[in-house]
Amino acid sequence: MAHSSLRSSAAVATAAALLAYVGCSRPASDPAKDGAATTALPQSVPDAGAAKGEAAGKSSKLFAQWANPKAILVVSGEMDGYLEPCGCAEGQMGGLIRRYDFIERMRAQKLPYALIDLGSLIKDPAGARGGFEQAKIKFGIALKALAKFKYSALALSADDLKVGVGEAFAQFLNGLEGTKLVAANVVPGAGFEEMIVPHVITEAGSVKLGVTAVLAPEALAKLVDPDKESLLPTVKRPDEVLASVLGELEGKSDYQVLMVQGPPQEARRLAAAYPGFDIVVATSEVADPEQDPQMLNNGKTMLVNVGRRGKYVGAVGFFDGSAPKYHRLALTPRFDGPATDVKKIIEDEYRGLLKAVGTVENFPRHDYVGGSAGATFVGAASCKQCHPNTFLKWSTTRHAYAFESLEKDHKPDVIYDAECVTCHTTGFEYNSGWKSAEATPNLKGNQCENCHGPASKHIAAPDDLAFRNALKLTAEQADRNRLCYRCHDEDNSPKFDFATYWPKVLHKGLDDYKDPKVHQGIAVEAAAPATAAKAD
Repeated sequence: MAHSSLRSSAAVATAAALLAYVGCSRPASDPAKDGAATTALPQSVPDAGAAKGEAAGKSSKLFAQWANPKAILVVSGEMDGYLEPCGCAEGQMGGLIRRYDFIERMRAQKLPYALIDLGSLIKDPAGARGGFEQAKIKFGIALKALAKFKYSALALSADDLKVGVGEAFAQFLNGLEGTKLVAANVVPGAGFEEMIVPHVITEAGSVKLGVTAVLAPEALAKLVDPDKESLLPTVKRPDEVLASVLGELEGKSDYQVLMVQGPPQEARRLAAAYPGFDIVVATSEVADPEQDPQMLNNGKTMLVNVGRRGKYVGAVGFFDGSAPKYHRLALTPRFDGPATDVKKIIEDEYRGLLKAVGTVENFPRHDYVGGSAGATFVGAASCKQCHPNTFLKWSTTRHAYAFESLEKDHKPDVIYDAECVTCHTTGFEYNSGWKSAEATPNLKGNQCENCHGPASKHIAAPDDLAFRNALKLTAEQADRNRLCYRCHDEDNSPKFDFATYWPKVLHKGLDDYKDPKVHQGIAVEAAAPATAAKAD
């Protein structure tokens, strides 16, 4: 056995052990340039039941605008690691818990359906806010949750392989549970021949659906991974395989579906080149795409995308005597249903595992860049002696109680979620910053040093101009560097506007520094109190 194969087996075994412990906009392109005739037909109809459901509760009929669909194909994809909305802002959409509630309602209303997913359950784990290890855990949890849905097909995605090809293979082996991993142009290595299939035939009511997928070779080529050659030795161009796969599907199914893991333009090209496909699922460049599908090939082919971050699902309805129709459905609080197996996986098992493996405590930290060399984080209480009025102003803001909001969250164990902790504590990603409530209680909440930088040098020598100047921050600097947007981003604080909110935290000139004590300095050892800072 080659060395790379041994390494792959080790990765598979390691991941299997971990899983056993768990329990385990529309693209801005010119249709005329893509070679496919485009018909501007409104194939997406607003869900009358959705509007009623938002106002009157959760008992409205799904797809009330459709008269007797023979079957419904539900399309999801590009979740990008968003297992659920974080809850930091009202009106957040998406999440696997809501998606499952939607499917449960389809079952209750006896709507015949089939489920497919474009893949990209996670995205860029190396740059994830919660760190690589948390992204890897998310991937396994997502697979376990999807198993409860009973998906027919999951497209192979280069994004999902970024946890490590061997790791991903192990997670697929342990977590798919009946869902087929599909990629017509990818042939896996020896021993894994049955894990990746070129296509599947699935049934929804009386409708047979032939589903295939392709992965852009360029996306796979960008992956630098020692296991790639042994586990994914053969990757063909989509055009080398699609004609034969389509021919096979046409003989066995009523409608043919192609999922394209590649640029949206590639999906359009393939739709034009292989007009036998009735539905082509494309990736999205934005989280919130246009609602309507694109109709190609003189209305024969429906090109759909469901956006990113799991905020929407797409539904293709099939009917007797008429063409398929499409509806994009937003996963709003309308689908905050009762406790389910998926809710247990996301809220209990996921964060329980984060706590068990210490994703917060073991987060990969680094030295602070900028500021005074060697300075460390000391906590807002250390600022109080010299800046009492400034401290008082800060203590009246929500920043001061950011960590307490996690402790009081209705979801369990949120304080062990690195994605949440990073914005609710001080200095989280740095060596001298937040580690835990026990080790760094003085750094609870979003304190002074998150904006100004570590202050140990300044509090020890308050009259040293170099140390003092290193902590200065103007509104212009904060705005130019998008400092606040690191946490007040489009996901967690979509209505945030710097010019509106900066005055709420502005604290210039609140203290006069006439007391001689403010020039004496504070010993760093005494700067970290045993309890979190509070307003007097």
